[in-house]
Amino acid sequence: MHKLVITFLFLFIFTEFIAQSHIKKNISKFQKERSDNGICLDFIRDDDLPGIDERMIEQIIIIRHGEPAMNKRGWKNRKEAIRYMEVYDSVGVYDLDKKPICLREHDPAEVFTSKLPRAINTAEKTFDGEMRLKSMELFNEFERKIIKFPNIKLPRQFWSVTTRIVWMMGFNKKGIESFSEAKNRSKEAALFLDANAGDFGKTVLFAHGFLNKYVKRYLKKTGYKVVNLNGQEYLGAYYFYKLNYH
Repeated sequence: MHKLVITFLFLFIFTEFIAQSHIKKNISKFQKERSDNGICLDFIRDDDLPGIDERMIEQIIIIRHGEPAMNKRGWKNRKEAIRYMEVYDSVGVYDLDKKPICLREHDPAEVFTSKLPRAINTAEKTFDGEMRLKSMELFNEFERKIIKFPNIKLPRQFWSVTTRIVWMMGFNKKGIESFSEAKNRSKEAALFLDANAGDFGKTVLFAHGFLNKYVKRYLKKTGYKVVNLNGQEYLGAYYFYKLNYH
């Protein structure tokens, strides 16, 4: 009798593992093919993949903002670099050549953005006012402050890259959040998105390169699988999914 029960449990677990692997493989393949073929990103639906009930999938789509509407070229001295960062955080984005996501009519998805104009404006241009946006500082990009350095003309990338590296090493953090604090915030953001996806099934976030990168790490730790759809590029996305049998 015990052998029969053990055999049954083994077969059940093995069958369940095979079924989940098949579902996950199909979801990843479907989203990747949709992106490669230039089809607008969307959530998985019942009619997309036979045998899959969308109610058992928690889904999150995180999108990086579009290209900020400003001139990013040229060499700058320190004062100009500081001003550049201020402008970067205050502008919207250029008109979108394509929409990064196309939700279907009356979709119950929740849409979040950071509080920064480039993320909000990207969401506005994507949905043309048809979706209610919820903007939260929780999703703001990691803070940065131009390093102290001789006020000489240098490539714009020197200021942004060096500033970020020094900050990640634990320096140049006075008056702004530290790298450790920023990572903790991204963990809070991931937990928030996970809880929201658990309640609503579908969640969208428009945010930023560094924030998205670390949110991705924490979502993977909570059991999500991720499909990287050029996530670090302007209008790139990460698609997350987790099977939920509750």
